[in-house]
Order: sequence, then C-alpha cells, then structure tokens
Amino acid sequence: MSAAVHIKNLSKNFKKKQVFSNISVTIPAGRVVGLLGENGVGKTTLLRLMADILKPNEGEIVIGGVPVSIKTRSQVSFMPAAENFYSFMNGKDAIEYFHDFYPDFDRDRATALCTEFDLDLKAKIKMMSRGQQERLCIVLCLCRRVPLYILDEPIIGLDLKFKHESIKTMLANTDEHQTMIISSHLLKDLETIFDQIIILKKDAVIQMDCDDIRAMGKSIESYYLEAVQ
Repeated sequence: MSAAVHIKNLSKNFKKKQVFSNISVTIPAGRVVGLLGENGVGKTTLLRLMADILKPNEGEIVIGGVPVSIKTRSQVSFMPAAENFYSFMNGKDAIEYFHDFYPDFDRDRATALCTEFDLDLKAKIKMMSRGQQERLCIVLCLCRRVPLYILDEPIIGLDLKFKHESIKTMLANTDEHQTMIISSHLLKDLETIFDQIIILKKDAVIQMDCDDIRAMGKSIESYYLEAVQ
C-alpha cells in the first residue's frame, strides 16, 4: 500500500518550548486514521505542519511523494475554523469563497450537505451556534476533491444526531484512494470508523491497526487509555 504521508525525524518548538522531537511515522493511503493523544502533546501542531500552515524546525513531511510546501496544498483539505472567516460572511459567502479559492471544491455538493445538516446559509457564521459552525466547517473541508483530508476535533461541539450525521458524511465522501486524518478525544463516537490510530506521546509515537486492537478483544478507547498510562 502506498504512503499518503511520510514523516521523518520531525521536530517542532515554539521559541524555547519543544512540542515534540524526532517523530517518524508513515500513514498509508486510503485509510481513516485517528490521531490521538493527551492535551499538549502537539496533535494540532502536527496537523498544521502537514497542511503547511506551520514549518518544522527539523525533519520533513512528504505527502504523495512531495515534500510539504505550497505545492502540496492542492493535495490537502484542512478543516477550517469558524473564526477564520470574515465577520460579515454567512454560510453562502463561505461556500462561494471556497469555490473561488479552490478549483477542486464542489459547490453543489456543499450546498446540498448544508441542507442535510439543517444549516441556514443566510445566517452569519459568527451568529451560528458552535455546532452549526462545526457542521459548516466539516462540509467545506469534505467538499474539496483531494487525496488527503485533515480534521481537528470535528465533532466536539455537535449533539448526538449531528455527530452521527457528520460521521456518515465523512465516510460517504471518501473513496478507497483518499485518506482522512482525524484528531479527536471522542473515541467512543469515532472508533468504529478508524482503520488505524496514531497515539502521540511526549516521548514516543504508537501506531496500530484497529483490526489488531479489536482482535485483542479491546476497544480503541481502552487500548488508548492503557497506552497513555
């Protein structure tokens, strides 16, 4: 199986604070991967490095055989945050913005998914509830046609109904050639869709196939809790 992401000897620090050091891991293509770890170990930082939002201090990340740079941005869809949009923008504005900015963005599908998610596209984003904002950001991320999707805590603000709807949408939107990396603390909600997990620790990285964990008679959550003890 080919690699979607290859991380080699990666280190990142902010001034004198080291986030992580000498991380190496390979993520195969066509998998749904859970990026797990306790608060402060650098999960969001790692995702931002993959998306070329941040730069590493040492090491490299290769996506689809190409070192991360402006060249790989067309291969990665990083879930936006609601606060990144202009204060005057409503849902329709956000869809049009993505359509103008990304040639691979499917505007019709985004509009249809917003209807399924019961989103009022005329409402200003800043006036939406947290759950509504998150549903919109999930739609914007998944309606690009790219090899790699990166979602950081995508369902943390959603109620039970929309958690299930969002998870179904994540699965329905990807094919066997596309890879999805999801960082989340909500393992009970997401563990059934993970093919593989990566547990980021301060001194190590643990990578496991979820089928192997299930074969042990363990849930993903119980395995994770044991790993971070």
